[in-house]
Amino acid sequence: MRRVGAACSIVSAIAFVVGLFALLQAEGPSSPDLWVYLASPSGQSDFLLAVDALTVGVVLFMAGTLVVCWTVAPERRLHAVLAGGLVVAAAPAFIGFLSIQYALVGTLREGIDPNSVTFKAMVLQAHAAADWAGWTGIAMMSVALLFIGAALFGDPRRRLATWTALACGVLGLILIRVGLGDEIVVGPTWSDVGRGTDSRGVY
Repeated sequence: MRRVGAACSIVSAIAFVVGLFALLQAEGPSSPDLWVYLASPSGQSDFLLAVDALTVGVVLFMAGTLVVCWTVAPERRLHAVLAGGLVVAAAPAFIGFLSIQYALVGTLREGIDPNSVTFKAMVLQAHAAADWAGWTGIAMMSVALLFIGAALFGDPRRRLATWTALACGVLGLILIRVGLGDEIVVGPTWSDVGRGTDSRGVY
């Protein structure tokens, strides 16, 4: 079971890296407005790659966490239950906003003009949903990783997993603090739509 949990965690990490890289291609500082980026088939493919990879990452992260929680010592079971509960709650939030991202591409493939006000309004909604659900999900998963680290702490056979979980949990909380501090959770505004520009959020 431990090998299954480790395999899920490793593949999940790889999927997250791939998904975030593809997302940065579409949403990075040097990228064009999202509705411009999605107007091309290559932009749509990159965006769907981000959605697919992040979905796989979230699902495998949940599976790996539950396996780890199942294998902890009985005296640490409370930490495991809390971690599992947080991850199970975070996964639907992530998949929910990724579904909205998927809907952007699906809408364009139905023939909607990417420069239309209707589509730009959809981008506004996608940004808002992704910002709220994304940072909330990251917060829950970061705390869950801290609980996992606490649950595994003291097991000499799982020191690497312990410190990896603690380090990733702390990193996630730092990213939230930096993101909120720099106001990068602010999506595009209606005035931006009117000007044909957008203030990018992070999702």
